[in-house]
Amino acid sequence: MSGRRTALALAAALALVACGDDADAPSDQAAPPSSAPTEPYEQQSVTSEQQAGVPESEAAFARAETSAASDSREGRIGELLDTEPEGDGLDLLIQTAAEDSDAAVREAAVIALGDSADPRALDALIAASEDSDRRVVLAAIDQLGWSDDRLAEDALRRLADSTDAQIAEAAKDELDEE
Repeated sequence: MSGRRTALALAAALALVACGDDADAPSDQAAPPSSAPTEPYEQQSVTSEQQAGVPESEAAFARAETSAASDSREGRIGELLDTEPEGDGLDLLIQTAAEDSDAAVREAAVIALGDSADPRALDALIAASEDSDRRVVLAAIDQLGWSDDRLAEDALRRLADSTDAQIAEAAKDELDEE
């Protein structure tokens, strides 16, 4: 993995950790009632699933499923960042950047696409610059900033006029570095 790609992968991982997942938020403990008896809190705690009438076995299964999905997501992101953007790897990255339902996974694919000199990668980066998720667009801007291609510059100019101040600023910064 190149130094630039490693730095971007680290930034993406830190952003993922900083943003967190709602599914990872600890929500199984309900607050104790305000007129709680003097018994220890652990003996009074009730899970949100129990409050909703969900059997404990179903609640435990749902928590395990959420944890497995989070681990799977992180593993998928790691695999994408390690994928060489050529041959079948390039096809996988292009498809993932365009179609995956998880924005963090699309962002990782965009970062990995930045190491490819293939014109299809540039097309995928330009398409990613129109993604509905700001993180994916910002990753595309960063990758497009490394290109000397006129199409990349045109995409950055379009993004510099964005109504989203963060996107416009990032695109202007990339254009200023050229």
